Amino acid sequence: MAVEYAETTQAKRSITVPCHLGMHLRVAALVVTMARKFQSDITLCSNRLCVSAKSILGMLELAAVRGKRLSLVARGADADRAVQTIADLFESKDILCKEELTEEVVDGHA
Repeated sequence: MAVEYAETTQAKRSITVPCHLGMHLRVAALVVTMARKFQSDITLCSNRLCVSAKSILGMLELAAVRGKRLSLVARGADADRAVQTIADLFESKDILCKEELTEEVVDGHA
């Protein structure tokens, strides 16, 4: 859902943290790496705390646990694409939570 303002587009979407370990360092780093590919300002909000999706420390400050709902908001020329790409990342548990899936397989055969 996008809203046009002069030269700025805003896109917003609700996402859920899928990983068992929540928003840990590797997950945050993947999101930050993806977010930095876009020109738009991208924020993730949990309750009243909003942080830049381009800041590793900000992402960790969210301390989001598995199942936590976050608001993803982007403002800028590529806002729609940014929100779609990052939301897709959160829906791709096999990419975002790759480390956990590997550990589950190893633990399952031990």
